[in-house]
Amino acid sequence: MNIETENWVENFAVVFIVLGFLLSILIRSPSLNYLAIILSGALAGRQFYIKKYQEPILPFLIITFFFLLGFLLASFWSSRLLVLLFFFLAAYLSYTLHVKKIITIFKSENFFK
Repeated sequence: MNIETENWVENFAVVFIVLGFLLSILIRSPSLNYLAIILSGALAGRQFYIKKYQEPILPFLIITFFFLLGFLLASFWSSRLLVLLFFFLAAYLSYTLHVKKIITIFKSENFFK
């Protein structure tokens, strides 16, 4: 049994909960905190679009949940409700823009128009 390959989701989840916690702690300005979570949500929506039909989606959702949990635990200077709202709105908007092909992936055939 190789520990690195067997528990990779748990290892990444720990790394991302620490990353989310540190990112939220280091950003003391609420507006920059909201901007960081909007960008994180947009990246999560993009990754969800990319991985939805290619790979198992549950490991990605677990890692994303732990990043969001770490970010929420350290959101002392901003509203946790707004952080959740901005994250899910940005993820939904990013996913929708990718589905409608308004934003494309670099290696797709419609990247250069």
